[in-house]
Amino acid sequence: MRPFKFLQDNDYDDDIEVHEGASWVFGRREYVDPNRYEIVEEYHYGIHSLLNHYPSHYIVTILTITGPNGIIHDIDNEGTGWGFDITSDLIRIEWLRFLP
Repeated sequence: MRPFKFLQDNDYDDDIEVHEGASWVFGRREYVDPNRYEIVEEYHYGIHSLLNHYPSHYIVTILTITGPNGIIHDIDNEGTGWGFDITSDLIRIEWLRFLP
C-alpha cells in the first residue's frame, strides 16, 4: 500500500498519483436523519482498515475519530493535529451507514 499523505491548502504536488481507493470526509451529527442513516462505532488499526471495505472512489462520512491518546477528532477540530498514527494505531471511528 502506498504511504498516506495529508495535503495542506494550496499544497500541490505533481508527483502524486491519483488514489483509486475509497476516501473519507468529516460530517456533522446534527444533520443525521435517523430514518436514513445509522451511526456505526468500530475499532480499526488505522484508517485504511475501514476504507478497504469500500469500492474505489466511495466517500465514507465519518463523525469522529478517537485515537489511543483519547482525543476526539471531528469536523470542528480537524486542524489540531492527530497526536497518533492514523494509518496504523488502534482508533475508534464513528461513521454513517446509509440505510436503503
